[in-house]
Amino acid sequence: MRKIAYSRRCKSITKGILLILVMMIICVFLIDTADYFEKKYALKADLSFNSITTYGSVTKEVLDNLKYPVHVYALFTPGEEDQNLISLLERYQAGSQNFSFSVENLAANPMLVHSISDSIDDGSVSTDSLIVYCGEKDRTRVLDAANYISSTYDPETGTFAATGAKYEDAITEAIAYVTSDRLPLIQMLAGHEELDSKEAASLIQLLKEKNYEISHVNLQAQDTLSADGLLMILSPRKDLMEDELQQIMRYISQGGALFITTDYSNPDDMPNFNALLRYYGIQIIPGIVVANQDDQASYYETPLYLMPYMQESEITSALIVAGQDRLMLAGSRAFQIPANAQQDLQVLSLLKSGESYIRAFEENNVILEKQDGDAAGQFDLAVYADKADTQGTHSRAFVIGNTTVFTDEWLYQNTYSTEFLMRIIQTIYAQHPTDIAIEPKMAFRPSLGFGSMAIPATVVISLPLLIIAIALLVLIPRKKL
Repeated sequence: MRKIAYSRRCKSITKGILLILVMMIICVFLIDTADYFEKKYALKADLSFNSITTYGSVTKEVLDNLKYPVHVYALFTPGEEDQNLISLLERYQAGSQNFSFSVENLAANPMLVHSISDSIDDGSVSTDSLIVYCGEKDRTRVLDAANYISSTYDPETGTFAATGAKYEDAITEAIAYVTSDRLPLIQMLAGHEELDSKEAASLIQLLKEKNYEISHVNLQAQDTLSADGLLMILSPRKDLMEDELQQIMRYISQGGALFITTDYSNPDDMPNFNALLRYYGIQIIPGIVVANQDDQASYYETPLYLMPYMQESEITSALIVAGQDRLMLAGSRAFQIPANAQQDLQVLSLLKSGESYIRAFEENNVILEKQDGDAAGQFDLAVYADKADTQGTHSRAFVIGNTTVFTDEWLYQNTYSTEFLMRIIQTIYAQHPTDIAIEPKMAFRPSLGFGSMAIPATVVISLPLLIIAIALLVLIPRKKL
């Protein structure tokens, strides 16, 4: 009997253990299955106050029409991952079979950048950034924290304050960029000691972020100008060759657009370059513009750092109305434009100095004080021209006497040079990149107000009152007894 009881007990224990194991296996299977479907279909609830891990209709349309595979490498320091960003990427992955992402450790895999694409600049990739890559187009976009925050200028403090989170906008725009079949082309002239890729790095990066394709064109090396692209000439220090000028004039005759910068320190004696400007009715005034110290609103800290006055025109009116007219030219030359209107040429002043004078520039010997004979008044610092040829083809040009306004990253953050730049390009150049307009999410949780506190306060106050009322209902009858 003891043996039978012991055998039954062993069988019962064995069955119990097997049942527990089976239940554990079933639970693990159900958890893994639920986790799989949660990631595949992005079933995780977004409980954030600003819905930061949820995307909208614009992104859904981009994902629905995604033709080429896109992979995002999320580079994070282990233990410091941005969980909101990862959750948003999971929703992107669930939204399209052509989108995928992986979390990577750049320190553990330093060759990752080179294995993705040769087009990525090592300097632009760091820990806590995203690399958005499309192999079909061999095109990349690197995003970091600066791309995720929008800011607005606060005139009271004189600084830009964070106002919104742009995770969705940055990622969706990057997807559109790396998968575009054709991007608007900006050609940067080379071969005349213009600003090189390092000097113009901030400008090039900004234009790429705005979904423009950048190419460098050296006409002396038999490169050709594309009539469909904008031509940028950034502060040349050597003159154009005669045949180069002819090629540019042929480009202009096909309706080409020019974006030209020239600095006060650049040579004035460049006949072919000056001839190109004269075609648009523009002449350089040699020297550097110095603001009168009494006109304090027209400069910043020093009379050489001009704060120009934006002139009212169809190009600038939207910026002026929006209060985005604050610019800074750290040293500038001025231009002379036609006093009388011409039938085939329209020339507009876009930026003017305040009351100022022009000082002759001599390297290492700049005397800022006004001298006898110095031209004085208000000067044109940036000019727009529209020239029509005999066939009626229009060519548009923008010329400014300063480069740093578009190449200094500090000015991007503290003035409206970005908005001014994009407004100019969109005016003179007919082709525009795909516009991804997604409103930023709230960056910070809104402070509690009386209305938001009303319900919690009512509950907190009513609970003790309810307890007192119940206690009185119980105690009063007992007291009578």
